[in-house]
Amino acid sequence: MGAMHNLFTLLTLLSLITSVTHACFLTAKWNLYVISNIEDDIVAHIKSGDDDLGNHTIPFNGNYNWSFCDRIDGRTLFYGYFWWGSKFTSLALFDDELRGPCALNKESGQHCYWLVRPGGFYVSAFNRTFANNYWTFKKHWDG
Repeated sequence: MGAMHNLFTLLTLLSLITSVTHACFLTAKWNLYVISNIEDDIVAHIKSGDDDLGNHTIPFNGNYNWSFCDRIDGRTLFYGYFWWGSKFTSLALFDDELRGPCALNKESGQHCYWLVRPGGFYVSAFNRTFANNYWTFKKHWDG
């Protein structure tokens, strides 16, 4: 009974520390950014299987960002739906495939940057001025 009580106490303390520091227990904390390089406002609806972050209007050179803890099984998925005037597209913003390209910048934490341009959507581990050697094209706008 004493060992079970100690285990419960340890798990409770770890949970409290994690919630107070906003740290992730056993997994990486990720910070995702969607940056608009479109001169008009765009609307983004971001969601995962667990969280619906809602609609967000992103102005020219503005961004929407959020943080999350990766799942222990590595199957975290965030999806985005984007509107720009009459154009629409949807794409995965974070999944197992994107974890690799976004995990390149380990010295400043786990960050994944999305740049939305008139020509489409680009991803990078670095928030740098648009240049093809830092940004990887992922998808065109539909319609």
